[in-house]
Amino acid sequence: MDQHAVSRLPATTLRTGIIAGVIGAFSIILAPQIMQSLESGPAYSQAPGVVLHTAFQLVTLFFLPFSAALLAASLVMRYLGGVLARVSQPDS
Repeated sequence: MDQHAVSRLPATTLRTGIIAGVIGAFSIILAPQIMQSLESGPAYSQAPGVVLHTAFQLVTLFFLPFSAALLAASLVMRYLGGVLARVSQPDS
């Protein structure tokens, strides 16, 4: 990896963590309404309803903790980048 890609890594990780958190939050907010509309629908919608219910459970279980991990990793990378930059500077 070149220096430019490494310097952009904390910002990219932070952006990805924010996007994952937004997806997880929207899935938690919208899942009850979608599940209710599928349950009140016709009988042939039960199979897609089960699939969507499982997908929403996996999204809510995966995206929020993954988002928190990405945000924490971004903060650690930014902190360590600053520490390493101070250490590598020659004393004047």
